[in-house]
Amino acid sequence: MDGVTPFSRPALPAEVAQLVARHRDGGPLARPFYADSTVFQADLQRILYRHWIFVGYSFEVAKPGDFLTWKIGDAQVLVVRGRDGVIRAFHNVCRHRGSILCREEHGNGHRVVCPYHRWTYELDGALVLDSKKEFGVDRSELGLKPIALEDAAGLLFISLADDPPDFSEALTTIRRKMAPHAIPRAKIAHKVDYVVEANWKIVFENNRECYHCPSNHKEYNTAAYDVQRDMAMLDPTQQPAMDAIVSRANARFRSLGLDEGDATSTMTGSAFRCHRTPCIEGSVTQSMDGKPLSQRLMGDIKEWDSGTLRTTLFPNFWQHTNCDYAAAARLTPLGPDRTLVRGYWLVDGDAVEGKDYTLDRLLPIWDVTNLQDWRICADQQAGITSPGYEPGPYSLIRERNVAHFIDWYLGELRG
Repeated sequence: MDGVTPFSRPALPAEVAQLVARHRDGGPLARPFYADSTVFQADLQRILYRHWIFVGYSFEVAKPGDFLTWKIGDAQVLVVRGRDGVIRAFHNVCRHRGSILCREEHGNGHRVVCPYHRWTYELDGALVLDSKKEFGVDRSELGLKPIALEDAAGLLFISLADDPPDFSEALTTIRRKMAPHAIPRAKIAHKVDYVVEANWKIVFENNRECYHCPSNHKEYNTAAYDVQRDMAMLDPTQQPAMDAIVSRANARFRSLGLDEGDATSTMTGSAFRCHRTPCIEGSVTQSMDGKPLSQRLMGDIKEWDSGTLRTTLFPNFWQHTNCDYAAAARLTPLGPDRTLVRGYWLVDGDAVEGKDYTLDRLLPIWDVTNLQDWRICADQQAGITSPGYEPGPYSLIRERNVAHFIDWYLGELRG
C-alpha cells in the first residue's frame, strides 16, 4: 500500500478484527490472541512499533559516543549520546545497503561506522561521506533515520511510530516522582535475561495482579503489602487498618519531600502507573527481612523507609524503586509463545559491591519471584494452547488491573 511503512500502523487483518469483535467483556482473551502468528504481527505493528516502549537507562550511555542497541520484532534500534550531550535514537541500519551498523549491545565510538563499506556517520546521525558526486544524492538526505526518544528521569523510552502517541502525561508524572531517586546517577548492579515460554501479554497480565501471590510467592509475600491490601479489598472490616497504614506512610513521605501514595495498584493514566506505596510496616525496603539490601541510599533519598515507587508502562516495562535499590523488567516479545524479559537491579552509582551491597543479598527477592512467575506463565501458555481452554471470568476485585490491561490492548488493536 502506497505510503504505508511498518511503523505507520497498517490496517488490522480481518481475522484479527473478527477476534476483537468477538471478545467477551469481563474475561481473558481467546486462544489465538496468545498463540496465533497473525495476531503476534498485529501486536508488533499496532502496539509495539507504535507505543512508547522502554529501551534502557540514560546512565548506560553516560559519555559522548556511548551507545546501546536493541532488537524489537524486526526493528533494529541504536541509542547514542552525542558530543553535545543529547541522547538520540536511530534505526541501526546503514543508509547505503542496509547493513547493521553496531553489532554489539554496548560500546563507545567517535563516530558510527558501517562495517560493510565504511560509510561513517556523526553521533547526531549526519552522514560524513560527500555522497553527491559518486552516488548522486546529497549527504543531507542520507543521514541515519531517527526514532523518537524521551528521557523520563533517566528511563529512556522510544516510539518507532511515524506519529507517536501523546506521552506528555506519563513524562511529566514520572519525571516529578522519580527525580529524588536520581536514576541518571544510578548503575546496574546486575542484569539477567530470562526467556519465558509464554506470550508477552500473559507475562504482563501476571504482573498486573497479586491474586496469585499467596499460593506462589512465599518470599515476595514477606516483602510487600500487596496481599494485605487485597485482603482489605475483600473484607471491608480490614480496610480501616489499611487506611491507617497508608496515612502514616503518607505523613512520612510528606516529611521527606516525596509524593504521597495510596493503598491501591490502579493505573495513574490509561497506559501507565507511577505511584508510591508503603513498605510493610517495620520494613525499610522491599526485602525478605525488611532490612536494607544496599547500605547506600539511592540518589537524593535522605532516609530509609521512603516506600516503593511502582512504575509500570504498557506494553513492556515495570520498575519497583526503593530507597536503596530498584528492580525492573523490560519485555521483548520474541514470538507468539516466547518473551525475553531482561531483569535489572539498580543501586546508587557510588555504591561499591562487597562493601555497600552483595549480590547474594540483593538478588534473591526478585530473582526467586521472577522465576516463580515465569513458571506460572509457561503453565498458562501450555493450558491456553490446549483444546480444553475456554476463557473464564476475572475477579471483579483482585484482577481489575488485568481487565484494564486487556481493555487497553484491545483498544490499541482497534486503533
